[in-house]
Amino acid sequence: MQIEKTRDDPNASQPDRIRAALLEDIEAGALMPGDPVDEKLLADRFGVSRTPVREALLTLSAQHLVRIVPRSGIHVHAPEAAELVGMLEALSELEGVVARLCAQRMDPAQREGLEHWCAATRASARKGDRAGFEAANQAFHTALYEGCGNSVVVEQVQQLRLRLAAFRRKVRDQPGRLLSSAADHEAVVAAVLASDAERAAQAMREHIVAKGRAFADLLLAPAGGRR
Repeated sequence: MQIEKTRDDPNASQPDRIRAALLEDIEAGALMPGDPVDEKLLADRFGVSRTPVREALLTLSAQHLVRIVPRSGIHVHAPEAAELVGMLEALSELEGVVARLCAQRMDPAQREGLEHWCAATRASARKGDRAGFEAANQAFHTALYEGCGNSVVVEQVQQLRLRLAAFRRKVRDQPGRLLSSAADHEAVVAAVLASDAERAAQAMREHIVAKGRAFADLLLAPAGGRR
């Protein structure tokens, strides 16, 4: 994963290493939307002055991952509902492009790897193994990104997925969501293996849209009196 490579790269600058560590914290849920970010604590954590910390935070702010408000402090960005919808719409289209390109470009070895990780997500979902599912799901999507052969699209997808990290965790916490997500993966893989580019794109778009519906259900459940 690029975040890990940057964090562990001895040639990376201090701001880049700090940024990579904070990205990892956001992706893992150690930093949640709305959480405060303290420059001094970060400087102490990384054993640096505040200058590289500030540089890292400015980059994250430009990526809409933290929000810097003068005299109010720094917080992990918490998107409003309209922004969430917009990001999901963009992600569904971009992930659809990835799936379409995979159906057109993946070689036999890449297709075999994709099948393997799809089966791994299904097996973990059936056992209710959340950690196993997360690992297999990451590998499944990485296989798609490598197989599509378009680094520009992949960069945009990964940025959106990072901005949606907390949202995606909430959706996966819902009962039955791991199984339905694994089933979505199977539909995508079947289309890729059949070299059906349009069906692969549609299956992936439906996979992302399903997450949006699941999140809407999560938000509306208290108002509707559901348990």
